[in-house]
Amino acid sequence: MKSKNQNSGRKVKFVSSNNIMELDDFHAVKANELVAKLRTNVKESIFVEIDCAPNGSLNAFNYGNGLNSVKIIKEIGLPLLRNELAEWERKIKAASNSSFQTDFALGEIAGLWKRISMANYSEMLDWNQPFCLKNEKGLTRIWHPEWRLLGFKNGFSTRSAIMKFIAAGNVYWQKFYMPLSTPECGLNWRMYYRLVFFSPADSFDLELMGGLWISRPGYKIYPEENALVGLVSPLTTAEFI
Repeated sequence: MKSKNQNSGRKVKFVSSNNIMELDDFHAVKANELVAKLRTNVKESIFVEIDCAPNGSLNAFNYGNGLNSVKIIKEIGLPLLRNELAEWERKIKAASNSSFQTDFALGEIAGLWKRISMANYSEMLDWNQPFCLKNEKGLTRIWHPEWRLLGFKNGFSTRSAIMKFIAAGNVYWQKFYMPLSTPECGLNWRMYYRLVFFSPADSFDLELMGGLWISRPGYKIYPEENALVGLVSPLTTAEFI
């Protein structure tokens, strides 16, 4: 079942789904281990989100401040959270002024991506294998050797576009992880998981707040217009030490 998102306070519009996806314990533990490396400040309460395509391995490819995502989780999952609503609102308030943001140098140390430039691209790029490029402005380019077969309009870039992107500077290379299929949609719809952890101030504890699955046609996926968004279980808290 699908329902139109009616939140007038958010500019981004998408369709919400009642279908709740599962996250197994193995991927939850791996996500926790990664977030522990990426959390840089324990002096303030923060939400950390990681984007992944859990399929055998966690296949994480992005991270950042998860405040907006946890608000969407709360909104979509409100009927399931009524008994915990006060606790969720307390955590959201505690992290509302967080300065936490993506640190690309730290992401490189954690193995999410590698810096690429015009000086080293010939050593790093294998045009026979799919890969992604991203910059610190949040722009992404995807290369796939079968892009003509898969469809240019599905989010892939040409070689010339890839080279122009690298030449623009501050670019990072990472492995391309095939997005997951979306059970309730056609074959062209692909999705990934966005998992959100809460880290309270002055503590190394991490709490999995659940997550979102985000699906769109093609291979460039984000929670905007024409996207389908639902919850990832567990929705309630799971603590890791």
